[in-house]
Amino acid sequence: MPLDYLHTNRTGTDFPLEKIDSLTTTKKWVRIRHTVDIIPRLIPTNPDIPTNPDIDVKRLQHLIRRGERIQFQLHLASSLLIITLFIAAAMPGLSSAQNSDENPALVTAIRAGHMINVETGESLANQIILIEDGLITATGSNVQIPTGAEIIDLSDSYVLPGLIDAHTHLAMTEMPGADINDHGTYYYTTLLEPTAFRAIQGVAQARSLLESGFTWVRDVGNSALYADIALRRGIEGGWIPGPNMIASGIIIAPFGGQFQMQPEKPELGNPEYIYADTEDEIRLAVRKNIHFGATVIKLVTDNQPYIYSIEDIAAAVDEAGDVGIRVAAHASSDEGIRRATLGGVVSIEHGTRPTDETLRLMKEHGTVLVGTDFPATRNGESRHAALVERIRRAYDIGTPMAFGSDVEYYREGWTRGELTLEFLDSYTDAGLPNDYILKMFTMFAADVMGVNSGRLKAGVAADIVAVDENPLDDINAIRAVHFVMKDGRVYKRDGHFEWSTPRVMNNPRRKPQRQ
Repeated sequence: MPLDYLHTNRTGTDFPLEKIDSLTTTKKWVRIRHTVDIIPRLIPTNPDIPTNPDIDVKRLQHLIRRGERIQFQLHLASSLLIITLFIAAAMPGLSSAQNSDENPALVTAIRAGHMINVETGESLANQIILIEDGLITATGSNVQIPTGAEIIDLSDSYVLPGLIDAHTHLAMTEMPGADINDHGTYYYTTLLEPTAFRAIQGVAQARSLLESGFTWVRDVGNSALYADIALRRGIEGGWIPGPNMIASGIIIAPFGGQFQMQPEKPELGNPEYIYADTEDEIRLAVRKNIHFGATVIKLVTDNQPYIYSIEDIAAAVDEAGDVGIRVAAHASSDEGIRRATLGGVVSIEHGTRPTDETLRLMKEHGTVLVGTDFPATRNGESRHAALVERIRRAYDIGTPMAFGSDVEYYREGWTRGELTLEFLDSYTDAGLPNDYILKMFTMFAADVMGVNSGRLKAGVAADIVAVDENPLDDINAIRAVHFVMKDGRVYKRDGHFEWSTPRVMNNPRRKPQRQ
């Protein structure tokens, strides 16, 4: 889109380009409000026109692509327009204090008073984290900060990777007692609320999780007719704030899904589930989900008396794996967990009643337990005690575990992010070490999802949060995140959420492309 006007800070007046020569003022501050197509019109090509050698055209193009407002100074001389770039990121020698949200540097440096290395369980003092193009490029105590970099001072904080929830349902919110009352039963929720409204609920839940420090989530269905895919694309395209998402689309299950249907209305389980009862039907269901934008496949193996066979599960794993997509399996019974493990899934969701033998089988196959271990406030004391006992057994055996919440309920006075962090109680009740719990919430969850996050090291996405206290001493410190960065962009600073409508957006692809 060509630039059609210039806007001055001083007067608020818009000037069409064709009238620029009529200006009599010799200096004006202006902002560029359009895209890279304006670059040829801004950088003089006539050798007789003097230009500022400090203008970095490539950097300028990068910033405008990001939709940033760039400050220039105009000089009108003999009807010739000469532009001087006033941005610290593009002019050597300017101090980082001159950078602002409207003039972001291409390199960001975080001064971390304490940086948590989740891989080693260490807290490292006085670290520098360099970030460029959304990636961490360097960490260490002796890292040099480039001239012109934006500096974020977290020298009084503990800095750690962004949190990750590997099992959530953003477009599902049970609302007992609401005007439209689902009595806290998600079957009723699916009957009462349309996809569009559930997607709107998901927008609020996504923002809540990002505010609480979650920079990635894996949404595993119960999202009506692909509301989760719409959310993923909306976040990825810049339309709404939220964590990055892996999303499953519609859950694939044997007839009935997770519901008890009645013969006069067997279709009421749709669109929450795709019923698939043969290997061919399972493969077709996988293809449908991938076509409509799924980036993970979710199976329900054992919510009915008839459960998927090892061959059924392997068919889904094979079909999804052909395009590089992983399969997660809802499994509660020991036999369902065993079959899903042997079928090759990446993770067991819930995994409520495994024997020690099956937990050892999971360890042998590298199958991750995403336990969705509800706190006692949700589960009650007896069920909570059983979950805590299973957590301890899995930890002692060495079964891989990653954090996933399964929060799909509402509690007055609580946000979705706060409800998600309440699950910390289950792991502290089980006596898990703080460094292991932190790994579950970061690197282990990133690994099960296959995303480049969950660690603070060069080459990893700049998904970073900060807290006041050391989570290695008290894991509950992560309940009070005051700084959030996702992909190198700050969303929360000094405890205040920051988001404004971007000037560059996109409608991302739904399905993956073959290379």
